[in-house]
Amino acid sequence: MNKPALDCFPCILLITDIKTNKLEYCNEYGAELLGLEIDNKSDYILFDFISKASSILFESYIRPSIVTSGTLQEIQLSLVLSSKEKVPAIAHIQLVDSKIYWSMYMAAARDKLYQELLAAREHLEKKTEELTLLTRVDPLTNLLNRRAFTHDVTKIIRQLNRKFVPISFLLIDIDWFKTINDTYGHDRGDKILIDLSVILKIITRDTDIVARWGGEEFLITLYNTDLTATQIFCERLHAEVNKIKLDKDNSLSISIGATALKPKKIASVNVVEEHIKEADLALYQAKNNGRNRTEFF
Repeated sequence: MNKPALDCFPCILLITDIKTNKLEYCNEYGAELLGLEIDNKSDYILFDFISKASSILFESYIRPSIVTSGTLQEIQLSLVLSSKEKVPAIAHIQLVDSKIYWSMYMAAARDKLYQELLAAREHLEKKTEELTLLTRVDPLTNLLNRRAFTHDVTKIIRQLNRKFVPISFLLIDIDWFKTINDTYGHDRGDKILIDLSVILKIITRDTDIVARWGGEEFLITLYNTDLTATQIFCERLHAEVNKIKLDKDNSLSISIGATALKPKKIASVNVVEEHIKEADLALYQAKNNGRNRTEFF
């Protein structure tokens, strides 16, 4: 064995006896890190410089494994340094006759890098979630936007091919919104859009889908809701919206066009667009009939 050459390796090189666990060789690099006196190497055993947990791992796993296969790669241990500090290390192990040959390198830097990589991955995942959210959410009202609504409703309707449940579409329009902006200002108009959005979030369920469809229009899909329950929901919504005061004499009102999902249209490629068009026609009828009301297609 070329001792000077082995001492040039920037890792710990050891030889121990598999039966007695006595240390038979340690290069200078390893001896300095572990605080061993090379001249008295026979005074040391393996368990003098690995942690208690690593000692248990050696007896329960490493020894039986190398007896069976002759080698182990990339086993993580904890070494006890001369400073008594415990540090992670990666070991490659080879059994030749009754001697165990160890090469170990410190893994503290690798663990630090691993933690940094984990933190970077979590940061990227968070940023990805934020960017995904931005592509799905209307920035003023924090409701879903048109594209997200269409995607989510289409996904639900596909599931209804297996088991149908009633679904209602509600297209909502704020009455006289242009007049509100002209009379009270666009900041007040934005505030009304936000207040209405809050009401829609409060009175809908997690299974329902709520979106800002555009301008002063909103779209709701009520899941597992028949026409009777939809009518009750709309009456409640009108009442809640009427609580928003424009001034001491005037309250906010909305018009709603409603339609129910038709089972025979589930397989249609344009099923969502067709039902939204029906809700739009019903909304037009609600406007013509005096506003502040719900009309069903």
